[in-house]
Amino acid sequence: MLRLLVTPRWIGWTLFALAAVAVCGGMAWWQVVRAESPGGSLLNAGYAFQWPLFGLFFAALWWRMLRAEAKALDEVQAERRQKAEVTPLRAAPADSPFGPRPAGVRAGAMDDVPSPERARWNAMYAELGAAETATTTPNEETDRP
Repeated sequence: MLRLLVTPRWIGWTLFALAAVAVCGGMAWWQVVRAESPGGSLLNAGYAFQWPLFGLFFAALWWRMLRAEAKALDEVQAERRQKAEVTPLRAAPADSPFGPRPAGVRAGAMDDVPSPERARWNAMYAELGAAETATTTPNEETDRP
């Protein structure tokens, strides 16, 4: 599962997440040092607590994205396996230049009666074409300036 995610994109996201966590850790340490200095305040101590939370956010976001991508890949692979099991292939005719045809598909299937939706669209386009033909005059193109 995870070997499929070893791509340049995911290596980049991993490096980005590691860099973000490291920067947040460095900022937290800097705020701790700043809070302990003579010029430090309670605000610096608050920031020292806040920066590790930002680092945890980056780590959790990276983990969540990784898991979501792995889950999506698993679903795609399961769908492909299921489709391969459900749709057996049969040999194409000897004179066909194409590969095997899925079971249930026959030659000339597009010549059948159109679906009700397709018939509705065809009727609508025929009506629009008839209305357009009725409203135009034969010399309309020559009458334009």
